[in-house]
Formats: sequence, structure tokens, C-alpha cells
Amino acid sequence: MKQYLFFLLISTFVSAQSQRELYNNSVKAYEAKDYATFLKLTQTLDSIRPFHPTFTYNLASAYALNDKAKESLAVLKKLVLMNNTTEFEKDADFNSIQNTEGFKAILALKAAQQNLVAHSKKTVTLSETTLHPEGVTYLKKAKIWLASSIHHRKIVSFDFKTGVCTDWLKTDEMLAVFALKTDAKEEYLWVATSAMPEMENFSPALDGKAEILKVNTKTKQIVKRYTMEGHHVFGDIYVTKNNTVYVSDSAKPMLYKIENDEMKPFVSFENEGFNLQGITMNEKEDQLFVADYLKGIAVVDIKTLSKTWLPLPEGTIGKGIDGLVFYKNKLIAVQNGVTPIRITQFNLNKGQNAIESFRIIDNNRPEFDEPALATIVGEKLYFFANSPWKAYDKNAVLDVSKVKNPKLFCLEF
Repeated sequence: MKQYLFFLLISTFVSAQSQRELYNNSVKAYEAKDYATFLKLTQTLDSIRPFHPTFTYNLASAYALNDKAKESLAVLKKLVLMNNTTEFEKDADFNSIQNTEGFKAILALKAAQQNLVAHSKKTVTLSETTLHPEGVTYLKKAKIWLASSIHHRKIVSFDFKTGVCTDWLKTDEMLAVFALKTDAKEEYLWVATSAMPEMENFSPALDGKAEILKVNTKTKQIVKRYTMEGHHVFGDIYVTKNNTVYVSDSAKPMLYKIENDEMKPFVSFENEGFNLQGITMNEKEDQLFVADYLKGIAVVDIKTLSKTWLPLPEGTIGKGIDGLVFYKNKLIAVQNGVTPIRITQFNLNKGQNAIESFRIIDNNRPEFDEPALATIVGEKLYFFANSPWKAYDKNAVLDVSKVKNPKLFCLEF
């Protein structure tokens, strides 16, 4: 069993206290060599908090200790796909399966995860070191590139050749800036903002506050603010051809819809989702795809509002997807919540309700340190390779010595 390590995370379904009690009881069962109870409790923990590093490891251990080799190997495979640095090779809990061909295959998969795959290329390095970009977009008519800033609570324009940044919209009344999307005519820029400890001048009074801003692209004035009561983190948005806006919430598993100048709940993922991230739509805009950071990808039928979680092909997982974009019957996913970080292309079937295959676009690249959101411009995918989330200390203070200038990467399809 992995060393007793418990990450306190609030679950959508079960309180943190209940998780702690379940975990402590599982440890007691393990120490008492009551492996049947250990398995039962770890199965429960895994069901309420999937892809937790400790819970997943202990579940693989529990299956092996209960002579369930097939199940243990399946969980170990999932563990390697989510983090190939986890050391389990010499753990005595797996003695019963260490000489099997299945275990050897898991070790080979772990080694293969180290392979460098590099298809995207750096296009420009921005001049503002501490910007902390999250989203990027291009105003085609005005020929202006824009980047959002978590840390500085602003939007900058940047020269695509030199990387020189200029403040495009900065106001004390704007929160940390995440996604940037324009309408079809580029009359308005829609901006997802949320209060984050990592932003300048954060105060506890702002915690949980989030707003969608409608900005006039010519005057650069905020013409409308949209918000919801409660604790929210608006991370990504999608704007349709007819100017309907969809919003994902990372704090409460809910999608919202802005239509007729009003923001309302659209589809709830409560009791089945955990942490909603990137959203995108197909070309007909009759299906909306949303990434859950723990669970994977779901598709929502816009007419019926029915939801389907997309099964993933063998050899990949849906954990850790932040940015998500649709391109020619493919979903391009930025997976920054796995180790190593990777960019994955999921190929959809004709009905766009299932994933047929996948392709790794980028994997284990030293330049990638939390790429986040991505955007399609023409036939190319753009994203920032390095958003410095790991450069903040426990008090959310940015350590400038750990920050590198933002690098914009591009993939040409």
C-alpha cells in the first residue's frame, strides 16, 4: 500500500469529513489485514472521488491483495495513464501479479509514457513575464491577438511577431481573466472572469465571485456583466453563430446559458460531475461537448438536453482535460492534469456521440508547464504552453524566479 497520504478535497457527493472517515477506516482495515473490508472501502472512495492519486493506488492494491488480478491490473493501467511517475513496482502488495504478463505490460506502458511527442511549435514569446495567460483569441477583422491574465486581472494585445504586450482592457473592477471569445461579427468580446487567490489584490470577500463580461471590441468598454448567486468559477465559454453564450462552472458542476440578455442555468451536472472545464460545440451547434477535469468528456444534445459521457478508447483516459476545442469531427483536449502533460486528439464517429480513436499530438514536452485553454484560428490550433500555476506559494504569492515568459504554441492541422 502506498504511504498513508490523504488529500483533503471537497467532493460533490460526500463531505470531506466523510471521505476522511472512510479513508481512515480503510487504513485500519489494511493494517489489520482485513483485506476484504479494505477493498470495499477503497471501492467506495474511488466511486465518490475518481482518479484521486491515493484512492486509485489503494484500489489497485486492494484488488491484488484479494487475488483479483484482472481488476488490479486495470486500475494500475489507469494509474499509469494519469501519472507515470507513481512507484508501485516494488510494493509487496502486488507480489501476486508481479510475474504476470499483464504486469509487465503495465511497466512497458509506464516507460512508453516518457516518450517525447512534439507536433506543435512555438510561434512567439510574450514580453510580459508575469502575465499568467490562460486564454487566447484572435480578432480577425481588427487583426489583433488577445491574451487573458489570471494574475494581473486584465486582457492584453500582443504583437504576433515580437511578442510585445500592450494592455487592451485593465480595470480594478475586473477579476482574474480566463476565457476570451468573440461573437461571429466580432462586435463583442465575451470574457470569463473569476476571483482567484493568485490574482493581484485578492481578498476573502471576493472568494466565489465570478462574472461573464460583454465588451465592445471597438470602444473596449464593458457594456454588460452577468453573474449568478453563490460560489462559482467561470472558466470557459462558447459563443454560437447566433450569439447564444454557454458557460462552464468549475466550482459548481453546472452549465449556464446567456440568451436574450439574461444568464440562466442550462444543464446541471450535479450528482454526476465534479469540475467542469473546457466547452465546445460541433459545426451544426446542436451538440455541446464539456470536459470534466476528473471524469472525462460529456456531450449535451441542445434540443433534448440529454447528456452522454463518451467512453474512451483503450490506452487513454479523460482525466485532467482543461481546454477543449472541436475541429472537423475531432475534439482536441489539453490534458494538464496528468503526468506527463499531453495534447490529445479524440476522433469522433459520424454521429458525434462516441470516440472511435485517439492520437497523441504532444507528450512529455519540457516546454509544457500547464498549458490551459486553446483556440482554433483558420487551420491552426493555438495555446500558451506555460501558465505558471505552480509558481505560486501556499499563500498564492507569485515567485517571479520560477516564472518564464509566456510561450504561444501552434499546431497546424
